[in-house]
Amino acid sequence: MNYNMMNHVVNHLLDVDRYGSIFMYATNCDLTTAPRHIIRMTEPVDPELLKEALKITLLRFPQMGLGLKRGEKQYQYRLLDKPPVVLPFEDISPYYIGSDDTNGYLFCCGYKENTIYLEYQHCTSDGRGFNEFIKCVLFYYLKLRGYAIENDGSIRTLETDFQPAENEDGFVKLQKAEQSDENHIDDVPAFHLPEYDGHEDDDELTTEITMPFSQVRRFVKQNDISPLTFLMTAICHAIYRTYYVGTDHDEAIVAEVPMDLRTYIKSPTVRFFVALLDLPFYYEYFQLPFVEACQKLSAFFDTQRALPHAAFWALKNSNRVYTGHNADMPIDEKEKMMREQARAYIRRDSFILTNIGPFNIPISMERHIADYGAILPCAHQPFGILVSSYRDTLKIALSQRDMRPDLVNNLVNVLGEIGFRAKTYSYMFHPTRYDGKRLAKD
Repeated sequence: MNYNMMNHVVNHLLDVDRYGSIFMYATNCDLTTAPRHIIRMTEPVDPELLKEALKITLLRFPQMGLGLKRGEKQYQYRLLDKPPVVLPFEDISPYYIGSDDTNGYLFCCGYKENTIYLEYQHCTSDGRGFNEFIKCVLFYYLKLRGYAIENDGSIRTLETDFQPAENEDGFVKLQKAEQSDENHIDDVPAFHLPEYDGHEDDDELTTEITMPFSQVRRFVKQNDISPLTFLMTAICHAIYRTYYVGTDHDEAIVAEVPMDLRTYIKSPTVRFFVALLDLPFYYEYFQLPFVEACQKLSAFFDTQRALPHAAFWALKNSNRVYTGHNADMPIDEKEKMMREQARAYIRRDSFILTNIGPFNIPISMERHIADYGAILPCAHQPFGILVSSYRDTLKIALSQRDMRPDLVNNLVNVLGEIGFRAKTYSYMFHPTRYDGKRLAKD
C-alpha cells in the first residue's frame, strides 16, 4: 500500500459514522455498549497464542485498532500503539472497555478454561460486523496452534487487503434508497417492569435456551413465517404467563428489532449498520392459535422491514445521532443529552430482540469450536434477548433483571407445547462496563 493510500486509510479509520457514535456518549447503564460473544473451544485456551492471533488480526482489521478520547465537545477516535491484551475472565466481568484494562482498545478479549470471550464497544461495529473480526481471530489462533485448517474464502485474512469500504458509513449509501414513512406503527403503550428501573448496573441472570435449528427451519417454512416472529410469539406468550396472568396488564409487548441493512444495501462494512424497527405483539393476539398469531405478526413486520420504511427510520435516527454528535456544546451537556435521548428511545419498547444470524466458519475449523453464542445485556431494559445459531443449534440468550426462573420455565413450556424440546443453561452475568470518563489516556 503506497504512502498516499495509507494516509487515506488512516484518515478514514478515524471517521465517526452517523449512528454508532451514540454509544460513545452512553454508558452500559443506558445502552448495550458492550455485547459479549462466547466461543467454547474443544480444549483449554492458550492466552499467549490468542494474543498473537489478535495482533495478526489487527493487521487485517485496522478499524479495530482504535481507542477513544473524550474531547471538550465530542468524542473522537484515536490510533493505538500499545499491544492488545488477553484477560482472565469470569461471567461477571470486572473490566471497563476502552480503559487501561484493555490498553485503550474498544474490544475486550478474555479467556477461562476452554472459553474465549470477545466483546466490543458498539460504536465500532454491530454483531454481524464483529463476527467478521472474531472469525479472523479464531482462524489465526487455530493456525498458531498448528492445526491443519483452511480458509474457504469466507474469512477476511491477510490473503486479502483491507479495503476502506470495510469501514464505511453505510448510512451514506442508504440515503440513495427509496424512503417512506407509510405504514409506520404509531407508538403504543408498551409493557414494562418498572420495579426493575434503576437496576441498570446490577448483575443479570442469563439463560442460554437451545434447540435444533433444522427443526425451527421446518416449522417456519411449513407455516410461512420467519424465525424471528416465531421466537417473538413464543417469548410473548412466556411473558404473558409470567407477568400478565392475575394482573390488569393489557399493554402490547413491543420488541425493538435491529435489522441488518446489509441485506438491502451491499456493503462489506463492519460498522454499526442496522435499522431499529418496532415489533408489537398486541394483547388480542394472545387469543389466537399460536401459528395464527405468528402469521399475523409476520405479515405486519414485513411492512416494517420493507426497504423504504426501514431506510426512512434508520436515516431519521442516524441523522438525530449525527446532529447530536456535532452539536456545539460542552461534552458534559452533550453526554447528558445523548443519554436522555437514548433512554427515551429504547423505553418506547419492552425489550430489545436481535438476531445476528448463523455463525458460519470453514468445516476444518468446526472440529475445534464446540459452541458459539452471544449475549445482549439488559442496560435500561428488563430483558435483553439475542438469537444466534451455530451448526444445527439455535440459541436464545435471555438476560433478565428478574432473578426468578419463571420466565425461562414458561418459555420452555410454550416451546414444548408446539413440539420443541429446548435445553437451558443459566448463570449470573455482568457486562464489561463502559464510561467515557474511564478511557485510557494517550
